[in-house]
Amino acid sequence: MGCTPKFIVRTSEPGGVPVDIGPLVNVAVVTVGPRHSVAEAARRMRSGNVGSAVVETEDGHPGIITERDLLKVMADGVDPEVATVEEYMTANAITASPSWSAVDAASRMLEGGFRHLVILGDTGRVSGILSIRDLVASLLEEFQSESAEPGTRSS
Repeated sequence: MGCTPKFIVRTSEPGGVPVDIGPLVNVAVVTVGPRHSVAEAARRMRSGNVGSAVVETEDGHPGIITERDLLKVMADGVDPEVATVEEYMTANAITASPSWSAVDAASRMLEGGFRHLVILGDTGRVSGILSIRDLVASLLEEFQSESAEPGTRSS
């Protein structure tokens, strides 16, 4: 079951800047360990209908494995039942807090060339994932809502 995009919270001024990413964060996080097989990570991601899994590391700083990493495994001709998450994951994933603005999150993703941000809660523990897909879907939904003619409803 994937995340259902929600609207970006806006300021009270028309045309205001998105306030935060908190409402967009998918809290149903798929997790794997660094010693799991890449195949197991893929199975969990498919089961959760998500494009990434948080890797729970011994040092406590989350890593991430994504669809792009799974593609590398296949392109390398490696057996995904043998390859480990640790070999293909991004260690020290970029993290954000739910209070980041949508603009800051999107900018960081574009600058870093990645599509998922690991979200840390107040305790410093993983509280969710923000995907570029959910961010764009929310922006599009908001844009369509704002540009709808009075008396009509955008779908």
